Amino acid sequence: MSPAFRIRRAREADDYAIATLVRNERLNPLDLDWRRFVLAVDPDGIIGAVQLRRHDDDSRELGSLVVRADARGRGVAARLIDALLAPVVTRVCMITGAAFAAHYAHWGFRRIDPSMAPPAVRRNYHLGRFIGGTLSLLTGRDPRMLAILERPGPEH
Repeated sequence: MSPAFRIRRAREADDYAIATLVRNERLNPLDLDWRRFVLAVDPDGIIGAVQLRRHDDDSRELGSLVVRADARGRGVAARLIDALLAPVVTRVCMITGAAFAAHYAHWGFRRIDPSMAPPAVRRNYHLGRFIGGTLSLLTGRDPRMLAILERPGPEH
């Protein structure tokens, strides 16, 4: 049986470990701020992380959702999302692989057209498509299709 894990807010001392985890999983390594992260921790250290970015246009984006490969299948991502979104009542967007979009309906997310996303989220989406497309060309892999999701706030 896998060791138990707990969910907690990140601390400044976690900064390097968060960045390492995100980079090791080849996620966007930009705009990582430990103060916005919720972590999953077991006796061996950080096994998962997620952040809620607050952009200059006041939009919010669930990002950097990552679970260490050896900790997958234990419900870590679901508990991280639950903890991150519990206090949030405003609109939240996220960018994910299109193949995974339906999974996030559990938290009230639905797919939206990129033109309907806040400018900062739309910028991240296009940047991700550009970088992903470039890497696909260089590696010979098929490009990963992305989708923008939103969980509407009370005003919708």
